[in-house]
Amino acid sequence: MTSTSTWRHPADLPRVAVIYHSRRGTMHRLAVAAAEGAAAHGAQVRLLRVADEGPGPSRPRRHTGADPEHPVASPEDVRWADGLVLATPTYFGNVSAPFKRFLDSTSRLWARGLLADRVVTAMTSAECDYGGREATLLSLYQTAWHWGSWVLGADLADLPHLSGPGLPRTGGNPYGLSVRYRRGEQVSAPEVEAARAQGARLAEFAARTPRLRGLAAPRPMRGPARVTVVHHARHEAVRVLAQECAAGARELGAEVRLRRVPEATTASGGMHSAVKGPPSAPPATERDLEWADAVVFGSLARLGAPAAALVDFLQRLPEGVGPLTEKAASSFVVTPRPHSGSESALLAFHHLLFHGGAVVAPPGYTDPASLAAGGNPYGSAHALSHGALPGPAALEAVRYQGQRAAVVGDLLRRTDRAPYRPQVPGTREELHIEQTQHTKRTQHTQHTQHIAGKAAS
Repeated sequence: MTSTSTWRHPADLPRVAVIYHSRRGTMHRLAVAAAEGAAAHGAQVRLLRVADEGPGPSRPRRHTGADPEHPVASPEDVRWADGLVLATPTYFGNVSAPFKRFLDSTSRLWARGLLADRVVTAMTSAECDYGGREATLLSLYQTAWHWGSWVLGADLADLPHLSGPGLPRTGGNPYGLSVRYRRGEQVSAPEVEAARAQGARLAEFAARTPRLRGLAAPRPMRGPARVTVVHHARHEAVRVLAQECAAGARELGAEVRLRRVPEATTASGGMHSAVKGPPSAPPATERDLEWADAVVFGSLARLGAPAAALVDFLQRLPEGVGPLTEKAASSFVVTPRPHSGSESALLAFHHLLFHGGAVVAPPGYTDPASLAAGGNPYGSAHALSHGALPGPAALEAVRYQGQRAAVVGDLLRRTDRAPYRPQVPGTREELHIEQTQHTKRTQHTQHTQHIAGKAAS
């Protein structure tokens, strides 16, 4: 009897690590579902738990029955993976202490540049609707951006579907999956299915990423990638950075559209325009975003946030699936001083990009140019206190950001998206989920029993 399935060697499968911390079972159940979804989508999966060395902050630790079966995660598991699902409960609007210790343990690999260019998504839970779930996911992603990874939020195509009975349990969070812990209750079926779909989606994106790491020396593209650079052109420094970003993408053979968003009104106070003469780029439209494989946004930062005109442009895009969905995106800013929004404005940009369904892929520390320009992993930045126009270091950093946008945009379009199909009840597909530690214990037990049997005889 001939099988109709196509077998692939495990070395050819995308690698997904699902790493979780769970004290009361919620995150464990969601992690198992995410691993099942990734494996059913054709990934080689490691389902791993974070080592927990003490009681929780408010109650004794409770072991889940399945925890010992899952190996303890190590930094090498992050290095191994093409994609990561990170799952932690929310504590005070942040990740749990054991999960934070695990993230910190990756610093040696990060310092060697070995954790860049993975796709990351996250899940969390809290006891109330507004208990810091969004903050926890966003704080997790900050670590991923320091690694140099790309961050995948929720599938916006699924959020309208959750407007029915699923909405009170999942919340329609665009940053990832967040659920409410309910004491004495099991994780609901919609939550489990959402986690399974998130794992499958992560596996599909991980399949597009290169096994050879590092984008500083980009590989040939399938064809010219399309990059749109949209900037708020009220200040000449922003316009110069936008032009340099576009030039970087063109250096790799990308097709580039340089666009501006007009200033609707003249704001009082703040940084006044230094642009002289006619605008250097046509006005941006939604079609420019639809055309692109990757988009880079640039803006003045005022009061720690992007310019109102650019925010207004993004907020006018269609809600849900739109022209930014599943495309690489990042941003750069110009601020009055180095610490007056150089990070907060970029992170605020990222929040907007998640709501557009983009894959947020800032430079991180994937090239020496980022460190030379001040070491901002969230995007390029120039402080006007350093000069009216960007200096060589800032120009080199934003030029690399344009190159990175072209390469990531090209990678994300290499494979047409295969929609996730839930597993039919009553059937079971072969899942490539590793049980390394459990298998070793089983083999050790069998070996011990064999030796004991020989001694008895």
